[in-house]
Amino acid sequence: MSDKAQISQILNGKTEYFRQIVEQYSDSIYAFVCRMVSQPQDAEEVAEDVFVKAYQHLADFKGEDATLWTWLRSIAYNESLNHLRIQRPTIISIDDDDGPPDTDEGWLTAAQGDNENKDYRIELLNQAIDHLTPDDRLLIELFYYDDQPIKDIVQITGQSQPNILTRLYRIRKRLHKEITKHL
Repeated sequence: MSDKAQISQILNGKTEYFRQIVEQYSDSIYAFVCRMVSQPQDAEEVAEDVFVKAYQHLADFKGEDATLWTWLRSIAYNESLNHLRIQRPTIISIDDDDGPPDTDEGWLTAAQGDNENKDYRIELLNQAIDHLTPDDRLLIELFYYDDQPIKDIVQITGQSQPNILTRLYRIRKRLHKEITKHL
């Protein structure tokens, strides 16, 4: 059954179809929220809020611009940001716009020497990513780890495509600077 058909059934009173949506997406939404919300119990609460909000706004889902999965992640993104605004976590910033990388992807390989330092470089990258703001970290994870197209990231975050591309570029520059000072 298509997303739109399933939602139509729910809106017509067959709420058991919503249980199927929750069962289908709950683990993925929880994992998505965990990327931004560090405490598991908080992430679980936020994930539950996502489904409550989704149920309350099912009539708003049109399906033309995004899939149900993308729409749910958009809600999860916004709920996670709301949670983080309330929590106000301490984040170490690595903001600095000096020394842009030569290419988008070549900066890490340019810093690579032989293979014996590969694990060290990966660890540096992971540490640098962990020090990003949750919002920036999520952009990196969506684009690089999840291979999400920019159009889906635009739908999830509600930001414009140029803004997403600019932010990804600036994040890569910060990561580059942070990593190269340790090599």
